[in-house]
Amino acid sequence: MSYEDACAYYRTLLPDTGVYKVALPWPLRDVDTHANNAYVSRLTEHAEVRSLLTTRPEYDTALVERTFREGRFSGFKPYPYMASATKGAEVSIFEFFTHEQFALANKLGAPVLMHLPRAGRLPAPENVAEIRVILDRYPNVKLVVAHFGRCFNVEYFERALELYGEDIHRFCFDTAAVLNPAVHKLALHELDYRNILFGTDFPILLWHGKREWKNGTYINLCRENFGWNKHYYPEDEPNYTFFVYEQLKNMLDLIGDDEEKKKTIFFENAKRVYFDYPQGGQQA
Repeated sequence: MSYEDACAYYRTLLPDTGVYKVALPWPLRDVDTHANNAYVSRLTEHAEVRSLLTTRPEYDTALVERTFREGRFSGFKPYPYMASATKGAEVSIFEFFTHEQFALANKLGAPVLMHLPRAGRLPAPENVAEIRVILDRYPNVKLVVAHFGRCFNVEYFERALELYGEDIHRFCFDTAAVLNPAVHKLALHELDYRNILFGTDFPILLWHGKREWKNGTYINLCRENFGWNKHYYPEDEPNYTFFVYEQLKNMLDLIGDDEEKKKTIFFENAKRVYFDYPQGGQQA
């Protein structure tokens, strides 16, 4: 979505709240990646915006570094679709964000917002092993795993806590597109709240509806007439609100009256990772 549309939605949804934004390119192989990167780079003229650079695995690191520095980017947004168009494809992290690109991010001390591959999500053994490689080999990278590692169902997050052990405290998570209160509750109980960054995943969370979770999967219940929407409960649809309101309510109910925790999760953590980082990267 455009910057102007995002601002209009935020003014409507949160009229009394200043919103800082992290702008991401559209990370698919069949779009113009250079044009997308150029667009979000231009948005850095707005003080409340930071932009992340999307790469392709075939990009030369010299080109990536020049683009990052000249575009005043504040991190990287690699995406599995750059290696395979199949959702949850069984590809390696290093197939869409190469070791050479990680080495560059390490040199820059840059945030990397990682959308994990594989059907097994965060606890997939291969993802566990590769994240440990990233943590050990590239210690200056500020790793943020998006969508709680795609743990939209709590069963995945429970397994991840067992498999990662103390290593799960060595990187951050964002909450983008996660509506499940069971996941939020477990994360708030088990993780350091200073490692949880609030995120919406707009425009997805602008749908009107809610989710149901069962048997390790979930169903999006929404009002909009998407091709996949089976309208399971049409009588409830007039009362649906924005997904993002469902997400916010779930999290705020769990946090309760802890104002410090609210401020930290909803603002300070992302500010520390993205906004306190020097635009264009640390100098060598």
